[in-house]
Amino acid sequence: MKALYTAATGMSAQQAQLDNIANNLANVNTTGYKRSALAFQDLYYQELTGGGVQGEAQGMVQMGSGTKVVGNYRNHSMGDLVTTGVDTDVAIQGDGFFRVVDENGQEFYTRDGSLQRNSLGELITTGGLVVQGISPLSIDGELGVGSNGEAIEYLPDGTQQALGLLEVVDFVNPAGLKSVGGNLYQETLTSGDPQLVQLGAGATQLSQGMREASNVDVAVELIEMIQAQRSFELTSKVIQASDEALQTTANLKR
Repeated sequence: MKALYTAATGMSAQQAQLDNIANNLANVNTTGYKRSALAFQDLYYQELTGGGVQGEAQGMVQMGSGTKVVGNYRNHSMGDLVTTGVDTDVAIQGDGFFRVVDENGQEFYTRDGSLQRNSLGELITTGGLVVQGISPLSIDGELGVGSNGEAIEYLPDGTQQALGLLEVVDFVNPAGLKSVGGNLYQETLTSGDPQLVQLGAGATQLSQGMREASNVDVAVELIEMIQAQRSFELTSKVIQASDEALQTTANLKR
Protein backbone atom coordinates (compact mmCIF):
# COMPACT_ATOMS: atom_id res chain seq x y z
CA MET A 1 0.00 0.00 0.00
CA LYS A 2 1.12 3.55 -0.76
CA ALA A 3 0.63 4.57 2.87
CA LEU A 4 3.50 2.29 3.94
CA TYR A 5 6.03 4.09 1.73
CA THR A 6 4.64 7.54 2.49
CA ALA A 7 4.80 7.00 6.25
CA ALA A 8 8.30 5.53 5.95
CA THR A 9 9.55 8.75 4.30
CA GLY A 10 8.08 10.70 7.21
CA MET A 11 9.88 8.50 9.75
CA SER A 12 13.16 8.90 7.87
CA ALA A 13 12.75 12.69 7.75
CA GLN A 14 11.96 12.95 11.46
CA GLN A 15 14.92 10.73 12.30
CA ALA A 16 17.14 13.17 10.38
CA GLN A 17 15.52 16.01 12.35
CA LEU A 18 16.35 14.27 15.63
CA ASP A 19 19.94 13.72 14.46
CA ASN A 20 20.25 17.43 13.65
CA ILE A 21 18.80 18.46 17.02
CA ALA A 22 21.22 16.09 18.78
CA ASN A 23 24.14 17.78 16.98
CA ASN A 24 22.92 21.24 18.03
CA LEU A 25 22.56 20.20 21.66
CA ALA A 26 25.95 18.50 21.62
CA ASN A 27 27.51 21.83 20.56
CA VAL A 28 25.67 24.04 23.03
CA ASN A 29 29.01 24.89 24.70
CA THR A 30 31.09 25.03 21.51
CA THR A 31 32.66 28.47 21.03
CA GLY A 32 31.21 30.31 18.02
CA TYR A 33 28.98 27.38 16.99
CA LYS A 34 26.02 28.29 14.77
CA ARG A 35 22.76 26.38 15.03
CA SER A 36 21.77 24.32 11.99
CA ALA A 37 18.24 23.52 10.80
CA LEU A 38 16.90 21.13 8.17
CA ALA A 39 14.82 22.01 5.11
CA PHE A 40 12.11 19.57 3.99
CA GLN A 41 10.30 19.14 0.69
CA ASP A 42 7.20 17.17 -0.27
CA LEU A 43 7.68 14.36 -2.80
CA TYR A 44 6.00 13.87 -6.17
CA TYR A 45 2.22 13.61 -6.45
CA GLN A 46 0.27 10.87 -8.16
CA GLU A 47 -2.73 12.15 -10.09
CA LEU A 48 -5.90 10.06 -9.95
CA THR A 49 -9.06 10.66 -11.94
CA GLY A 50 -11.78 11.91 -9.66
CA GLY A 51 -15.48 11.17 -9.86
CA GLY A 52 -17.86 13.35 -11.84
CA VAL A 53 -21.18 13.52 -13.65
CA GLN A 54 -21.27 12.03 -17.14
CA GLY A 55 -20.62 14.69 -19.76
CA GLU A 56 -18.85 17.00 -17.33
CA ALA A 57 -15.11 17.47 -16.80
CA GLN A 58 -13.72 15.16 -14.15
CA GLY A 59 -11.52 16.59 -11.43
CA MET A 60 -8.03 15.33 -10.70
CA VAL A 61 -7.16 13.92 -7.27
CA GLN A 62 -3.53 14.35 -6.21
CA MET A 63 -2.06 11.84 -3.77
CA GLY A 64 1.20 12.87 -2.11
CA SER A 65 4.14 10.51 -1.62
CA GLY A 66 5.66 11.83 1.59
CA THR A 67 8.62 14.06 2.35
CA LYS A 68 12.41 14.22 2.18
CA VAL A 69 15.28 16.29 3.54
CA VAL A 70 16.61 18.60 0.83
CA GLY A 71 19.26 20.47 2.80
CA ASN A 72 20.25 22.24 5.97
CA TYR A 73 21.15 25.81 6.70
CA ARG A 74 23.05 27.67 9.41
CA ASN A 75 21.60 30.38 11.60
CA HIS A 76 24.47 32.88 11.74
CA SER A 77 22.91 35.12 14.38
CA MET A 78 25.39 36.20 17.01
CA GLY A 79 25.80 34.27 20.25
CA ASP A 80 26.29 35.82 23.68
CA LEU A 81 29.73 37.19 24.55
CA VAL A 82 31.55 35.59 27.48
CA THR A 83 34.32 37.46 29.28
CA THR A 84 37.51 35.42 29.75
CA GLY A 85 40.12 38.10 30.45
CA VAL A 86 42.64 36.26 28.24
CA ASP A 87 44.45 38.75 25.98
CA THR A 88 44.50 36.36 23.00
CA ASP A 89 40.73 35.74 23.13
CA VAL A 90 38.99 37.95 20.56
CA ALA A 91 35.27 37.95 19.77
CA ILE A 92 33.62 39.36 16.66
CA GLN A 93 30.69 41.63 17.47
CA GLY A 94 28.55 41.67 14.35
CA ASP A 95 28.89 39.87 11.03
CA GLY A 96 32.09 38.35 9.75
CA PHE A 97 34.69 35.63 10.15
CA PHE A 98 38.39 35.39 10.91
CA ARG A 99 40.45 34.26 7.94
CA VAL A 100 42.80 31.41 8.92
CA VAL A 101 45.30 29.31 6.96
CA ASP A 102 46.52 25.76 7.52
CA GLU A 103 50.06 24.45 7.01
CA ASN A 104 49.32 23.86 3.30
CA GLY A 105 48.17 27.43 2.72
CA GLN A 106 44.49 26.48 2.40
CA GLU A 107 42.11 29.16 3.64
CA PHE A 108 39.28 28.60 6.10
CA TYR A 109 36.95 30.90 8.04
CA THR A 110 35.87 30.78 11.66
CA ARG A 111 33.97 32.67 14.37
CA ASP A 112 35.99 30.96 17.10
CA GLY A 113 38.17 33.65 18.64
CA SER A 114 39.71 31.48 21.37
CA LEU A 115 43.22 32.07 20.06
CA GLN A 116 46.71 31.33 21.35
CA ARG A 117 50.35 31.76 20.34
CA ASN A 118 52.58 29.15 18.79
CA SER A 119 56.37 28.81 19.18
CA LEU A 120 56.88 31.38 16.41
CA GLY A 121 54.74 33.94 18.19
CA GLU A 122 51.93 33.67 15.63
CA LEU A 123 48.27 33.85 16.64
CA ILE A 124 46.67 30.49 15.94
CA THR A 125 43.33 28.79 16.53
CA THR A 126 42.96 25.86 18.91
CA GLY A 127 43.35 23.66 15.83
CA GLY A 128 46.71 25.22 14.92
CA LEU A 129 45.61 27.37 11.95
CA VAL A 130 47.32 30.74 11.62
CA VAL A 131 45.13 33.85 11.90
CA GLN A 132 45.69 36.27 9.04
CA GLY A 133 46.33 40.00 9.11
CA ILE A 134 49.07 40.59 11.69
CA SER A 135 52.82 40.04 11.99
CA PRO A 136 54.11 37.38 14.41
CA LEU A 137 54.14 38.37 18.07
CA SER A 138 57.16 38.19 20.32
CA ILE A 139 56.70 35.36 22.80
CA ASP A 140 57.19 37.72 25.76
CA GLY A 141 55.01 40.51 24.35
CA GLU A 142 51.52 41.30 25.60
CA LEU A 143 48.82 41.62 22.96
CA GLY A 144 46.40 44.50 22.63
CA VAL A 145 43.54 44.44 20.11
CA GLY A 146 41.35 47.46 19.44
CA SER A 147 37.72 47.40 18.37
CA ASN A 148 38.89 48.31 14.84
CA GLY A 149 41.12 45.22 14.69
CA GLU A 150 44.39 47.07 15.22
CA ALA A 151 46.85 44.78 17.01
CA ILE A 152 49.60 46.19 19.23
CA GLU A 153 52.41 44.33 20.98
CA TYR A 154 53.50 45.65 24.39
CA LEU A 155 57.14 44.67 24.90
CA PRO A 156 58.78 43.95 28.30
CA ASP A 157 60.97 47.08 27.99
CA GLY A 158 57.86 49.28 28.01
CA THR A 159 57.82 50.00 24.28
CA GLN A 160 55.14 48.95 21.85
CA GLN A 161 54.85 48.22 18.16
CA ALA A 162 51.99 47.95 15.71
CA LEU A 163 51.41 44.47 14.30
CA GLY A 164 48.76 45.23 11.71
CA LEU A 165 45.02 44.60 11.52
CA LEU A 166 43.27 41.35 12.29
CA GLU A 167 41.45 40.33 9.11
CA VAL A 168 37.69 39.89 9.33
CA VAL A 169 35.80 38.99 6.17
CA ASP A 170 32.15 38.48 5.35
CA PHE A 171 30.11 36.85 2.59
CA VAL A 172 27.05 37.82 0.59
CA ASN A 173 25.42 34.57 1.71
CA PRO A 174 27.07 33.19 4.89
CA ALA A 175 24.45 30.42 5.01
CA GLY A 176 26.07 29.02 1.85
CA LEU A 177 29.39 28.34 3.59
CA LYS A 178 30.43 24.71 3.89
CA SER A 179 31.00 23.40 7.41
CA VAL A 180 34.11 21.21 7.61
CA GLY A 181 34.29 20.65 11.37
CA GLY A 182 36.65 22.15 13.91
CA ASN A 183 34.60 25.39 13.96
CA LEU A 184 35.75 26.00 10.38
CA TYR A 185 33.97 26.93 7.16
CA GLN A 186 34.97 26.97 3.51
CA GLU A 187 33.66 29.28 0.82
CA THR A 188 31.43 27.89 -1.93
CA LEU A 189 29.81 29.19 -5.08
CA THR A 190 26.67 29.74 -3.02
CA SER A 191 28.40 31.79 -0.33
CA GLY A 192 30.25 34.05 -2.75
CA ASP A 193 33.77 35.43 -2.36
CA PRO A 194 35.08 36.79 0.97
CA GLN A 195 34.92 40.56 1.34
CA LEU A 196 37.13 42.41 3.82
CA VAL A 197 35.11 44.07 6.60
CA GLN A 198 35.87 47.62 7.71
CA LEU A 199 36.03 47.14 11.48
CA GLY A 200 34.86 49.81 13.89
CA ALA A 201 33.25 51.94 11.17
CA GLY A 202 30.06 49.92 10.84
CA ALA A 203 28.20 47.27 12.80
CA THR A 204 31.19 44.93 13.19
CA GLN A 205 33.95 45.37 15.76
CA LEU A 206 36.25 43.24 17.87
CA SER A 207 36.21 42.70 21.64
CA GLN A 208 39.43 41.53 23.29
CA GLY A 209 39.33 39.18 26.26
CA MET A 210 35.97 37.71 25.22
CA ARG A 211 34.62 34.66 23.40
CA GLU A 212 31.40 34.21 21.46
CA ALA A 213 29.20 31.45 22.87
CA SER A 214 27.09 29.09 20.79
CA ASN A 215 23.77 30.54 19.57
CA VAL A 216 21.91 27.29 20.32
CA ASP A 217 18.76 27.88 22.39
CA VAL A 218 18.22 24.74 24.48
CA ALA A 219 14.50 25.49 25.00
CA VAL A 220 13.89 25.77 21.24
CA GLU A 221 15.78 22.53 20.59
CA LEU A 222 13.76 20.65 23.22
CA ILE A 223 10.46 21.88 21.75
CA GLU A 224 11.50 20.79 18.26
CA MET A 225 12.70 17.45 19.64
CA ILE A 226 9.27 16.77 21.16
CA GLN A 227 7.56 17.71 17.89
CA ALA A 228 9.87 15.42 15.89
CA GLN A 229 9.36 12.57 18.34
CA ARG A 230 5.58 12.85 18.19
CA SER A 231 5.61 13.03 14.40
CA PHE A 232 7.83 9.95 14.29
CA GLU A 233 5.43 8.05 16.55
CA LEU A 234 2.36 9.09 14.54
CA THR A 235 3.87 8.03 11.21
CA SER A 236 4.88 4.70 12.75
CA LYS A 237 1.23 4.18 13.74
CA VAL A 238 0.25 4.78 10.10
CA ILE A 239 2.56 1.92 9.12
CA GLN A 240 0.96 -0.32 11.76
CA ALA A 241 -2.53 0.58 10.55
CA SER A 242 -1.56 -0.07 6.92
CA ASP A 243 -0.05 -3.43 7.86
CA GLU A 244 -3.23 -4.43 9.68
CA ALA A 245 -5.28 -3.42 6.65
CA LEU A 246 -3.09 -5.58 4.41
CA GLN A 247 -3.49 -8.53 6.75
CA THR A 248 -7.26 -8.10 6.73
CA THR A 249 -7.28 -7.97 2.93
CA ALA A 250 -5.14 -11.12 2.74
CA ASN A 251 -7.47 -12.97 5.13
CA LEU A 252 -10.48 -12.19 2.88
CA LYS A 253 -9.05 -14.49 0.22
CA ARG A 254 -9.03 -17.53 2.51
